[in-house]
Amino acid sequence: MKKLSAGLILTDGEKFLGCHSTGNWFYDLPKGEIDSQESPEQTCIRETREETGLDISKEKLFDLGIFDYNPKKDLHLFLLRVEQLPDITLMNCFSCFIHPLTKKETKEVDGYKYIPFETVESFMTKNMVKVIRRIIDGKISNTSLD
Repeated sequence: MKKLSAGLILTDGEKFLGCHSTGNWFYDLPKGEIDSQESPEQTCIRETREETGLDISKEKLFDLGIFDYNPKKDLHLFLLRVEQLPDITLMNCFSCFIHPLTKKETKEVDGYKYIPFETVESFMTKNMVKVIRRIIDGKISNTSLD
């Protein structure tokens, strides 16, 4: 059975928040695996707080649904559209892992960028690009970004 993660697309309608994955070339959405005691919305809110320091409100989230991500995982994504995107210089990651080489506690995210939707291929993995493209071509263009 596939695992399910929940995540956020924080956008002003033209660009969205990407979180640079420490030790990798790519940016990712703030996201993470859904705990057994959490709803997808709660996971989205928790992961966003852990990976960016941003507190978001459940009432402002738009449920985009579940997307096929890779053979082992699906993504339940939520959209938060804002007039003005938060200052990335004020964001901070509070979620850490033990680095396999250094054996030191390392932040999951080491930087942030607002990525224009049309340049997603340059900054994200192929699997995430597929998801973002599906959202752009379908759900978002028909609902929340117009």
